[in-house]
Amino acid sequence: MIELGKEKRQIIRPLCGQADHVLVHGAVRGYMGRVWVPELTNPSYCLIHLGDFAYLFGICPKGEQAMELKAQLYRECGQDYITPSDERWAEWLEESFPGEYRVLSRYSMRRDRNHFSEEALESYCRNLPAGIRLKKIDRRLYQTALKEEWSRDFCSNFETPEEFEQNGLGFVAMDGRKIVSGCSAYGISQGMFEIQVETRKEYQRKGLALACSARFILTCLEQGIYPSWDAISLQSVGLAEKLGYIFDREYKVYQLYDMESGLLMA
Repeated sequence: MIELGKEKRQIIRPLCGQADHVLVHGAVRGYMGRVWVPELTNPSYCLIHLGDFAYLFGICPKGEQAMELKAQLYRECGQDYITPSDERWAEWLEESFPGEYRVLSRYSMRRDRNHFSEEALESYCRNLPAGIRLKKIDRRLYQTALKEEWSRDFCSNFETPEEFEQNGLGFVAMDGRKIVSGCSAYGISQGMFEIQVETRKEYQRKGLALACSARFILTCLEQGIYPSWDAISLQSVGLAEKLGYIFDREYKVYQLYDMESGLLMA
């Protein structure tokens, strides 16, 4: 397959026209992520990869092209959430990887800035345990976040601290000099951020994710950016609803998975 540079991705816009994922729009517009096509002239399908997510659009391939796409998915997306753009792609995945996948649910929230109460969000920001303070992610905290596995996705999709400072946004809860929770831009597109929220295990259930998310949302709204929330669990849905989001729909994603060993593909 052929990887498209950021300046050549306009050729896949016809394939992704109905997409509603921030990460897809960000990749198509060349903000971040990677994109592959089978040919440069009128490609029939594409694979988009950004962070832990992959997306398939277009006409499902057959024959040699199908083998090339399978190899690319094994190579680049072994542990990622693969989102089929329609039922045909879901069937293609199931037929192409028999016994080598599992199906998981994710949860989409509606996009409507009128659902947010700024008063409620401000109150969440103030309701912090003693000794905890919120800080905006700067260049130093960018480097700090990348040092630990649980917090690296606050910044990992931005190649440099300068890129994050220019195009991203994030807030973390600090206990002394230690990051203990945070909310940041996982992906970007025109006028939208995809949210990433995490809390260090021993600091969970203290309202830290709520406070960080509230500050992030308020700042986004002030800047005219919509903070899009795509939930990995019902617990994440509950947090989103407390912040003002309204549940939209459940959808299915795939992970390449060895059913015999119970391990994700490397």
